Amino acid sequence: MINRTQKKLILYVTLIGLSVVCGPIYGLIFIPDLSNTPLWPMALDGAIGGSLLWGCTILLWPSRICAPLRRLAFPWHIILLLALVALCIPLTGSISSSIQSGKFVLILGFGPGWTLYLYILAIATLTLVIIQIAQVIGPRILGNMLMGRYHDPVEERRIFLFIDLIGSTALARQLGDLGTQRLLTRYFFDLGQPVAEHGGEIHAYVGDEAIITWPFEKGADEGRCIRCFFAVQDRLKANAETYKKMFGEAPGIRAGLHGGHVVISECGDTKKSIVYFGDTMNTSARLEGEAKRLEKDLIVSAELLQAIRLPSEFTAEPLGDVKLHGHTSPTALVALSGTEIALGVNEGLVEGE
Repeated sequence: MINRTQKKLILYVTLIGLSVVCGPIYGLIFIPDLSNTPLWPMALDGAIGGSLLWGCTILLWPSRICAPLRRLAFPWHIILLLALVALCIPLTGSISSSIQSGKFVLILGFGPGWTLYLYILAIATLTLVIIQIAQVIGPRILGNMLMGRYHDPVEERRIFLFIDLIGSTALARQLGDLGTQRLLTRYFFDLGQPVAEHGGEIHAYVGDEAIITWPFEKGADEGRCIRCFFAVQDRLKANAETYKKMFGEAPGIRAGLHGGHVVISECGDTKKSIVYFGDTMNTSARLEGEAKRLEKDLIVSAELLQAIRLPSEFTAEPLGDVKLHGHTSPTALVALSGTEIALGVNEGLVEGE
């Protein structure tokens, strides 16, 4: 299975390849006479500029180093993109000219001018918009939607993790509606990176609850659906002091985890959504409720746990058979907890998932 880092590198190399093609295309469109102008320097410019631009946007921007920048309002993201393109153009020209001349050349101006700037900006904006859409609904879901896979309902086997904020009602009384929403905004932001690192797709935010899903085999592989919950928990613990300073309280989480067959369909007209339906969804939500009732961090169905090789850094506590609301037969439940080494393992899985 290709891990997340490998997928990023494949995307990075692919975009560099497209940039190499876009260099000569710029010359064919905007340079009137190419009889004395070879195209290979433009391809070189595309390769260098693409390496710089996509290195920043694909590899650096999603990293934890840039998390404070990603928290800024969207207009700041646009300003940063404009600045990045403005920086890449003279830097690309300097590197390319140095390679072609065999000596160091420093270019501080825009060279061809605003035409090149707007050309690169248009390509970068279009590419990043597509990537952002893929991140919102998941690249796999986006691909399936474009191919019309979910136009008619289909059945898939998936794992669902329902994560709930502990004590949200008390927090709402303490912070008020605006303060609570600011906390939720911060909390959902902090939740995103561990979910992505463990291959999950955030299906929806419902109140103070996040619904995360995986294709069954992907989520079960190396227990990543389990590791994901504890990675989120570890992230919140690491940021506990920040939460206390901002909101007077550090949030905690609990969750229910279950897997099985669900029906997936593309619904809506003016606003389209991917909708999951079936008993697997209901059971996952009920398990989150049981975690609240029993005051456990994470409750997993024994049925799902049988399909996962439980990582050694987690311990299981059988809870017996419990009759869930709406179910005619009892469901065997297991509570999971992490050991002291779980944090290190979760952090280490980022590159090897």
